[in-house]
Amino acid sequence: MKKVLRVILLIVNVLFVVALIFSTLAGAMPPSRYPWVSMLSYTFFPLLLVNVLFILIWLCLSRWEFLLSTVAIVLRFSFVPLFFQIGGTQQAEVGEDTLKVMTFNVHGFKGMDSDTLMTADSGGMLFLSLVDEEQPDVLCMQEFFPPSKVRVVDSLLARGYKHYCSVHGDTYRSQAVIFSRCELEGHVMDNRTKFYADLSKNGQKVRLCCVHLDSYGLSDDDIKSFEKLAHAKPDSTTHNTLRKFVSTVREHETEWLTELLPLIESTETPIIVAGDFNDTPASYIYRQATERLVDAYVKQGRGFGTTYHGPYPSFRIDYILHSPTMQTLSYNRIKTPISDHYPIVATLRMASAE
Repeated sequence: MKKVLRVILLIVNVLFVVALIFSTLAGAMPPSRYPWVSMLSYTFFPLLLVNVLFILIWLCLSRWEFLLSTVAIVLRFSFVPLFFQIGGTQQAEVGEDTLKVMTFNVHGFKGMDSDTLMTADSGGMLFLSLVDEEQPDVLCMQEFFPPSKVRVVDSLLARGYKHYCSVHGDTYRSQAVIFSRCELEGHVMDNRTKFYADLSKNGQKVRLCCVHLDSYGLSDDDIKSFEKLAHAKPDSTTHNTLRKFVSTVREHETEWLTELLPLIESTETPIIVAGDFNDTPASYIYRQATERLVDAYVKQGRGFGTTYHGPYPSFRIDYILHSPTMQTLSYNRIKTPISDHYPIVATLRMASAE
């Protein structure tokens, strides 16, 4: 009987080892060709923890099979720093050659959808307090739909953020918007969720791209479907929910190939791409982007990098990426109930494109 149980445990272990390996290969496989593999990018860290658990089980049984998960983790260990960092600097001195950037999916300032205690007005007040504390040079925001009573825009203008633009031009209510204390010249990439602006500070120029990549648009029924799937009890809505994921990861590839990649490759000045990518560090678009840009979290992050904390499983899906000619001086993820995302702030040393 014990032998049978060990064989079953071994088979399950092998399946989780294979799943772990494939979750790290998702970044190298275009979603248009391998959408189901791309979806595994969301499972890397849970699969890592499961494999650690298998190592402990086999060690307790004094069995050699602990090597299976150990080897798999060692081979793919380079992915761990994308999710967890030790050390890092959370605050840096701001100077004439630095740019402090905050990106934040404010979710209409209404907190988590399930948080009935948070109103848009109270969220707006907390947001302004956060801005006063952090004092960023520039704010990249997504789902920026300010409340009616708390005049967030007027308050930002009064605080010196006199330069702003969005995917709708000068209209500040938008899926993507930038407020800046530095001069801006905005350029719309499409009319939905992303645009860029040329920013000038003390004679140095940076191209700042604010993005909000395609959302999965999951409903309450989709969430319940995933809960049932996690308990091996799929229902009639599970297939439709998975189709939404497949469609969205394919759309992310299209957004990358047709809009972000051409912008990055054609920009001669240093560039910062900040916003809500709706994709994890094990994803195809993240790997493609970080082959050309630097992830501020990897350079100066501390602890778990989770930026989404809503009703779905938590992930790091918000990023500040920049040209290699710039330097990350600090990175900070700020826990706040304002939104279902956490804001992230990075202080960057500006540099010329030479």
